[in-house]
Amino acid sequence: MLENMKAFRMVVECQGFRAAAIAMKLSPAMVSRRIEKLEFEVNTQLIKRNSRRISLTAAGEQFYQRCLLIIDEYESCLRDVKSLSNVVSGNLKVGLPHSISHLHVIPCLKTFLERYPDLKLDIVTGNHCMELFSHGFDLALQCGPLPDSNLYYSLIGYWRKHTCLSRGYAQQHGMPSHPDELHKHTCLLHFDNHRRSWKFIIDNECTEIRPHYISRVSNSLDLCNMVHQGLGICYLPDFTIKAGIESGEIITVLEEFMPPPLPMYVVHINPRPSPKEQAFIDFIRPLNLATALDPAS
Repeated sequence: MLENMKAFRMVVECQGFRAAAIAMKLSPAMVSRRIEKLEFEVNTQLIKRNSRRISLTAAGEQFYQRCLLIIDEYESCLRDVKSLSNVVSGNLKVGLPHSISHLHVIPCLKTFLERYPDLKLDIVTGNHCMELFSHGFDLALQCGPLPDSNLYYSLIGYWRKHTCLSRGYAQQHGMPSHPDELHKHTCLLHFDNHRRSWKFIIDNECTEIRPHYISRVSNSLDLCNMVHQGLGICYLPDFTIKAGIESGEIITVLEEFMPPPLPMYVVHINPRPSPKEQAFIDFIRPLNLATALDPAS
């Protein structure tokens, strides 16, 4: 009915069906049908028609005044709602991998929270962030291929894993030049079942190697710490060992055998992130979490 009311208002203000049709970018026949529907809905003639001009009935005069109020109130309501929808506020629940949260997000969080004082942020860290959506979470960072789901995502970039060791370990035990030599070295593994094998590209084929280990740990940050101590060789993401590589304390080996980079996504429930979700996505993009080159480039 609202669209019919808008057509009625335009006919009155343009003093004719053709002029109203031009203003509304509709055909005159469409405008005429909307007026007919409106008169049918109110069961009253609103407009007197003749060949030269239109005029309002008494009911039409009264209805026109009410239309102005209703349409203006509706448009004002729309503006208010749109304004509210652009405000970054409310609760935002985010799932992040341990190392990314600890090394990259938390150190920069003060600026983000000060920029959005009306936002309440919940962060849960873990290695299975995708499972958090069943608990009402809004966003999760996925490092690697996406599982089949009805969720949506924004690509952050690409990252890769490295076989790494400390400079002290290299001086004491040497460095492997081929993945087959890993059995001669002390290795450190992640406790996750999916990460007990290390992947390498050997003779253009992906080969999985299960190195001998002295310790398995369930946290990449602890593994990185153990590498710094010279306890062994490990297989870790670049975003976990970035600082150690830049300082020269950690050395990467077997680079020519490493698999291609993997994607990093921010996953969200809705096809278009809400303002608060988009604000967080825009916050983490410049943190350089994923700096590897696109493997397709």
